[in-house]
Amino acid sequence: MTGRSIDRVLPRPGRHRQARAVVVALATALAASAAQAEEMDWRFSGDIRAGYFDSERKARNGTQSDSRALRGRLRLAAERDLGDHLHFRTRFAVRYGQHQTGHGFQLHGYATTSTGMELGESTLDEFYLDYADKARPWSLRLGRFQTQFALQGVASKGLDRNDSPNIDITWTDGLHYRHQLPGWRAHLVLEHNHRKGPGSAVRAPLDFSEDASRVTIFAGLEATEPLGPVVQRMIGVTWMPAALASDGTVFSRREDYITLVGRMAASWRLSEAGLRLVPGFEIGYAPNTPRATVTGSGNTGDAGGLAWQAALSLYDIAPGHNLGLVHARIDAGWLLSGDFRGNDALSEIRYQWRFTPQWSMEARYRLREEIDIPAGVLRPREDRDFYIRISGRF
Repeated sequence: MTGRSIDRVLPRPGRHRQARAVVVALATALAASAAQAEEMDWRFSGDIRAGYFDSERKARNGTQSDSRALRGRLRLAAERDLGDHLHFRTRFAVRYGQHQTGHGFQLHGYATTSTGMELGESTLDEFYLDYADKARPWSLRLGRFQTQFALQGVASKGLDRNDSPNIDITWTDGLHYRHQLPGWRAHLVLEHNHRKGPGSAVRAPLDFSEDASRVTIFAGLEATEPLGPVVQRMIGVTWMPAALASDGTVFSRREDYITLVGRMAASWRLSEAGLRLVPGFEIGYAPNTPRATVTGSGNTGDAGGLAWQAALSLYDIAPGHNLGLVHARIDAGWLLSGDFRGNDALSEIRYQWRFTPQWSMEARYRLREEIDIPAGVLRPREDRDFYIRISGRF
């Protein structure tokens, strides 16, 4: 387990007051936005997601446990133009729920868990400047922002660089350079890594204690025009220098961690009423992975580095009613996803009802089971979970 995964920020006096002050200030600004927009040129927005989450686990030794709670996430944003080509945006984000363990507002360069902020914690998950000139083919974003390259579908998920899924709070600190090409867009993301980890989702045994691991490099190429029925095509590579503790974090050896990812989705209209079929597939490979003993997936050799997901979505079964299916298999050596745990086979069904363009309800049932277990272990761990949630933008 990395220092990142066990590190928790202890409560400090005034943190709750600080968080409440931020919420009140942004909420007041949001309520007054219509009256102030013409005078100040500020634009205010927000989103909320809340629901009931139910999960059950059968552990390797056969014992069972469960969890049931109400949870949610609130985000409030403010933005404005700073001239013809420069744009500023910031956003406050908070996770809340029963049995929460986090304590108040935090503003540091790393997330407190491997998949983001704890329940009960808040932060600024966006604070950036964006430069874009329509006369130029490139644009640049600098600061704290969201990067999201997920497979299209009702149950949209990503093997890498999919910040803040579900009710999570993650982010990217660094810069994002985009360059428009004929029919394509190139991406270059340079992400700063705090010694305790980045703001994005990473899993043990990735470790950032070495000075050489301060920057993660991501390069991607995505199609901006459809190719017949194919509506999504993208490839990407991630390079994390000196970040993989392949023998475990207690040992000094550090290696580069590299991943390759490709995703594709298509769309077919099945009826005049608007019914659409959207299949998608994403695959990733990590050539250099930790030992299987480190990931808890075996007794000898290296952990597997292959990850893939297949998705099938039906949109507008009835107006506003959508259905999604996902099946995925993620080897234990895949360490970059907030949507997928390593060493898991996953099956999921998700129903979505869009009341309006701004508000929707989703219900999900998911089954996850370990793929590989060490010799002598009684059985693979199995998780079943369900949620029903409401999402809205304002």
